[in-house]
Amino acid sequence: QLIPPFIAELPQATNGEIAAFDADGTLWTNDVADDFTQWMISEGNISGDSWDEYMRIYADDPPTGCRYLLTLYRGKTIAAIGERVTHYWEKLANRTWIDDVVQSLLLLKEKGYSIWIVSGTPTLFLLPLAEILGTDKIIGMDFETEDRNGEVGLVTGEPLGIPCAGEGKALKLKGLIGSRDISICCGNGSLDGPMMEMASKAWSIYPNAEFETYSRQQGYAVLPRPADFEEEEKFLLREEGEA
Repeated sequence: QLIPPFIAELPQATNGEIAAFDADGTLWTNDVADDFTQWMISEGNISGDSWDEYMRIYADDPPTGCRYLLTLYRGKTIAAIGERVTHYWEKLANRTWIDDVVQSLLLLKEKGYSIWIVSGTPTLFLLPLAEILGTDKIIGMDFETEDRNGEVGLVTGEPLGIPCAGEGKALKLKGLIGSRDISICCGNGSLDGPMMEMASKAWSIYPNAEFETYSRQQGYAVLPRPADFEEEEKFLLREEGEA
């Protein structure tokens, strides 16, 4: 039984209730922002000169790291990045999906909930999820762009609007939901904590020891890490820095 009882027992949605999900670490175990960016570097589409700096910044301050990743795309057009995103998801993405969460998402969609993805990954990188999972809204880091020298949609390296990480996830979500309720929110770590607090129910997915303790204190349901779980490199760097 992959779908937990507290999800299966949720009633039919009748008034546009929202089910919110983080992406990386919640829907799958690996990281789209990092995997796509490393592929773009390997293909020569963007420079990798700032990659180590990105990893260092993320380990020290994850929300700032999410913002810094945007700088690696400075000078590229949204259209060009979008073409590579489509190719990546069609040919190379190979997500390690967390089946319990995906099956729960699909059930909630059947029950009429509006499925929102809220992530610190650039929104553009996640747009294929609308077709893959039938999501209703995707909220992430948005690239600020400008038109210059006859080119349209050049990435400046800065975020557009509220940076969607940590407290920014909750702030961005609050600005978009209006009077609608968030019935369930699923996340995997401290960057998701503020938005999980907005939901009637929350589900903590494969949390580290610290966030698992926090989640249980908050009364959240917890899906523990399996024995063969492998942590992403940037999170290992952060844990080493905190040791």
